[in-house]
Amino acid sequence: MSQNTNILVLEPENYSPHALATYRQMGKVWLGQAESNTEVSIIVVRLAYRIDGTLLDRFPSLRAVVSPTTALTHVDVEECRRRGIEVISLADCRDAINDITSTAELALGLMISLLRAIPCASSEVVRNGSWNRNAFRSRQLSRMTLGIIGLGRLGRHMARYAKALCMEIVAYDPYQPQEKFDELGVRRSDLLPLLKEADIVSVHASLTGANYGFLGRSEIAEMRSHALVVNTARGGLIDEAALADALRDGKLGGVAVDVLRDEDEGVGWMKESPLIRAAKDGFNVLITPHIGGCTSDAMHVTEESIADVAFKKFGG
Repeated sequence: MSQNTNILVLEPENYSPHALATYRQMGKVWLGQAESNTEVSIIVVRLAYRIDGTLLDRFPSLRAVVSPTTALTHVDVEECRRRGIEVISLADCRDAINDITSTAELALGLMISLLRAIPCASSEVVRNGSWNRNAFRSRQLSRMTLGIIGLGRLGRHMARYAKALCMEIVAYDPYQPQEKFDELGVRRSDLLPLLKEADIVSVHASLTGANYGFLGRSEIAEMRSHALVVNTARGGLIDEAALADALRDGKLGGVAVDVLRDEDEGVGWMKESPLIRAAKDGFNVLITPHIGGCTSDAMHVTEESIADVAFKKFGG
């Protein structure tokens, strides 16, 4: 590509200056929006936009979509391929992000907050003026069993945190070699035995067409009635209605999620979310708006890494 290349960064707020400098070596960089009739060659997007046929129709000269994210649920990858548009994500630079821990840190925070009812306890003090510690008697993580689903980068970080907290750790990941389990001191398990044994289940799997909804009603029914579920991966991995029903029926202890199945579907989906409804009805549910990787540290590293990949592909 030449210096006449137009690169549109759709979500420029707090974007890494180093990454923007890399894009400027490739051509003209537009922040937020481009002037009318500008032939945009590359779009850079985080998670706020749905990259589908409707948006792509606005950019007939587009050659690449660049997203510094691990998953691409916000991008219609098949439609991009049909149009000959290359999609670049963090899958293209996995080694550069091995030490990014933000999402695993949030999973740990959600796990502790859910177990110790921290938001509810704080609300009782601040909003209701209650100082009743016995209402929030809980358990300590030490010697509880953590079941990790997905022992990739984030699952491994989570295992290290849990090990430091003296938890028993069992993990399910049919794609990782045994040495990864051995390195971490993690016991390998099939899915159903893990669900039956774990006090807390933390999900760190990648979402694919093959595993969409793989934690369904029958799997959730195998869990212990006091068990907690933490999902910072992707909402589509779990049947959220089944989770909500288990909570309402007293067959699950609590749920904390940073992701929901329909979060990429635009306006109105929140009203239909079974987990949001369960939270509003007072059940033990914590929901955060996909903030796992939303730290300046993580975002700048990923933005810079993905810019380097784009430069190698299109900067010549």
